Amino acid sequence: MNMTTRILIVDDQERLLRVLRLGLKELGYDVATALNGEGALKEIHAHRPDVVVTDMQMPLMGGVELIYEMERLQMGIPVVVMTAHADVDSAVKSLKHGAKDYIQKPFTVAELHAVIESVLDQYPAALADSFALQESVNLAEREAILKALNMAGNVKVDAAKLLKISERALWYKIKKYNI
Repeated sequence: MNMTTRILIVDDQERLLRVLRLGLKELGYDVATALNGEGALKEIHAHRPDVVVTDMQMPLMGGVELIYEMERLQMGIPVVVMTAHADVDSAVKSLKHGAKDYIQKPFTVAELHAVIESVLDQYPAALADSFALQESVNLAEREAILKALNMAGNVKVDAAKLLKISERALWYKIKKYNI
């Protein structure tokens, strides 16, 4: 870790979150937590982590759905899946959709640390530069949407025409950028 690595841990077991957060903080990580995939997406958008560590089975949005959504949004953040023995098949499926590794429960903080470091070592450094570029593109797109909405008097149909995109695409982008 050259700078403080930001880790997001997602699990519906608050006790496990506390143990992992404390253990990883002691190792020098900046650690955030979420109780489900929906909370994780909010945290990812607010404070982009370097690695997401997620459980598979959670209420509202589980780990598989979170990974699919991260893939759909092209977030490019490496994911480590925490899985129970019975969920190994789901963990393998998640590897096909962007997860970089998985760890089987129960595990120690030291074992998770080793998996996180392995993922970070394998993760291409060039992608870090693409994150900055993507953020610039997102900012420009958000500004264009705001400008079009302003020019159209907040009439979304007219704003979509100005942007030369469908109303549905505009709706998605308004949601994406929290406009």
